[in-house]
Amino acid sequence: MKKMSVFLALLFSATMLSAASGPDVQDLTLREQVGQTIMPRLLIGQHKAFKEAVIKGEVTGFFIKAKEGLLKHPKITDKNQEKFLKKQRKKFLKTIADLNKWASKSRHQIPLLLALDYEGGTVTSPMYMGLKQMPSNMLLAASGNKEVVEQMYAAQAREIKAVGANVALGPVTDVNSNPQNPIIQTRSFGDNAKQVGQFAAVAVHALQAEGVPAFNKHFPGHGDTASDSHYAQPVTNMPADQLWDNHFSAFEPSMKEADGVLSAHVVYPTIDPDNSASFSAKILKDLLRKKMNFKGVIATDGLDMGAVSDSPVEELVLRSYKAGNNMLLLSGDVKNVREARTYPRRAADYVQKSTAAVLNGASAEENVTLEEIQESAQKILDLKKKMGLFNTPATAEEDTGFEAASLRAAQEGVTLVRDEQGLIPLKENIQEVCTVFFADGIFSLQLKSFNDYLINRGKTVSSVFAARTPTQKDEQDISACMNGAQAVVLGTSRTSAMDKKQFALVTSLLEQAEKNGQPVALVSLLNPYEIPLYPAAQTVFALYGATQPAMQTTAQILLGDAQAKGQLPVRLTSTEVVFTKQPKDGTLRQP
Repeated sequence: MKKMSVFLALLFSATMLSAASGPDVQDLTLREQVGQTIMPRLLIGQHKAFKEAVIKGEVTGFFIKAKEGLLKHPKITDKNQEKFLKKQRKKFLKTIADLNKWASKSRHQIPLLLALDYEGGTVTSPMYMGLKQMPSNMLLAASGNKEVVEQMYAAQAREIKAVGANVALGPVTDVNSNPQNPIIQTRSFGDNAKQVGQFAAVAVHALQAEGVPAFNKHFPGHGDTASDSHYAQPVTNMPADQLWDNHFSAFEPSMKEADGVLSAHVVYPTIDPDNSASFSAKILKDLLRKKMNFKGVIATDGLDMGAVSDSPVEELVLRSYKAGNNMLLLSGDVKNVREARTYPRRAADYVQKSTAAVLNGASAEENVTLEEIQESAQKILDLKKKMGLFNTPATAEEDTGFEAASLRAAQEGVTLVRDEQGLIPLKENIQEVCTVFFADGIFSLQLKSFNDYLINRGKTVSSVFAARTPTQKDEQDISACMNGAQAVVLGTSRTSAMDKKQFALVTSLLEQAEKNGQPVALVSLLNPYEIPLYPAAQTVFALYGATQPAMQTTAQILLGDAQAKGQLPVRLTSTEVVFTKQPKDGTLRQP
């Protein structure tokens, strides 16, 4: 009896060990193997559409978004922002819990990769999911301090785990060399490849030291483009040697450590004139795998983006695998969940037919092979094992250190670009201050914190929270606010494009204040590339993203309670006013 008990105990232990270690690719059916390479987009609260796909093992996981800020834009003010964010976070947590429950019912109980593009600055999508606001890479770089970057990205990893997600679709390692770039901007650590590469390597290390795989993006570089790959096909006509020196090389310092790389929907004619990087074997196999010796998982950018979405699912799948991608961010139109949920099944159907055709003598160059699928699926299974996903989930820390890291980033990164009028510190006899902020409602509490600091220091503050595209009422309120004020603070928000109406109004307000003898502090809330467009502004701050610590730090600097420590990580040389078409919400929608 005792021997039988020992035998059963050993058998139970072996069974548990096997379950904990997870299956290998040979244990999976072909459709399940394909599933390990497919990662669709999922909107929190709309996840039930993918329940069947999860249980059948047709997906490896999801990159997660919220419809708020993407499909609809709720009115958010400082009165309801906190309540809204709590509600969104609760919805997020419920989505994650349901997904994990369904995954536990799949045949092999393979855990899901749950990925976030957790960024700040002009990217507000994480906030709409109830995540804490991430400082932008450009703010972190303005500190000039690798320790600030490390502390912030380690806190990001803990925050990712706190909500039950487990993958970072970042850091952005693009070198923003084009001031008119409509997609990267403050998502970048700067315009110098060496600096960007050093900070990106620190970010990758910090994420992965906390057990969160990092996916460097957008390889081999989206920073020189003049169009947005969400809506069109960007092309970078730079000579190959310049591309390497100024862009590609930024990815090199983190290649040995990064678990993943996310490729770009950008065409580089001097390297591959026929394909964007996401579909280019010359870039992914020859450059990334062979020259840079990258061993991890290669993922496409979102395959529903305008640069590639005209192609049918089957063609996207074929081109992605043939180029060397291992994981496909395969999504349909965000507005059509019914169709989007069919994409994993369609991918598996196509691969079954394609691999069978090869076995029957069809061209391996024109079809997907079993070897390609199995190699990719095994890479992803290996990543899940490395992450420990098949073991008992670790308990998330209650205090992620996020607030402390964000505060330090602001204190060391907020930049006083110029103070030609000697406004700082604001004189004690200046008591009446008018603050005007052009920004989305999602920043309401952040903006209010600026006013609160001034009020707590004894200033009388009148304020207007105007829309990024100001209304006639906004103009009337601003006029009333400035009337009689002894000093004015103008907070401007350029996102993926300069808003023509905001620019015209701010320009006129600067002129009006000069005539009235009112000193003005211009606070660039999001994108510092707007600063040269306001030459009349004599006192200018760059925040690179309106976080609450950044707003408070700016108020402290204005009153002389703190010193400005940040340095611009990009050159501000353009004085040309360019108005480009942008999404209605002005946010960046995809990884």
